[in-house]
Amino acid sequence: MTLPHGRLIGVLCALLGAWGALGASLASAQAPADCPARLAEGRSAYLAAAFTKAVMQVAPCARAASSPDSTRARAYRLLSFVRLAQNDKPAARRAVEGLLDVQPQYMPDPDRDRPDFVALVRAAKADRRPAAEPNTRRWLRWALGAAAVALGVAAAVLLGGSDEGSPAPLPAPAPPPQ
Repeated sequence: MTLPHGRLIGVLCALLGAWGALGASLASAQAPADCPARLAEGRSAYLAAAFTKAVMQVAPCARAASSPDSTRARAYRLLSFVRLAQNDKPAARRAVEGLLDVQPQYMPDPDRDRPDFVALVRAAKADRRPAAEPNTRRWLRWALGAAAVALGVAAAVLLGGSDEGSPAPLPAPAPPPQ
């Protein structure tokens, strides 16, 4: 059985769309509904130094896109605390990056938060700031843009063609009645 090229592409697009919809529904179905309870259990496990259990409780809530941002932020914060307690700085940094993805304006509380967490958040925020573009070349962009427009207009006028074959001009309007 052979399908015309256009129909084959349509069938492939439909299959890819169905696959994407199925994946999205499965991902949202995997989001834990009991994140507040899981965060409480994860915090208790963290305080009891049961770090593996804390990660298992908290990580699904951090990754669940269907959870509220405030819940995900709390999960990433706790997850970064656990990773710092495990002395796993790269994993703690990833957790802080996740926290800042959810709440870009997050500010740590130096009185409540671990000092290494506060430093990690500050470093991650500093790395995220885009480098300021110097304004020294802004005039050059404007000048080059204006030159390109002028060249385009000149080319259109010069290559626009001749008046040969143009319709005859319209007659002058009649004088107003007296």
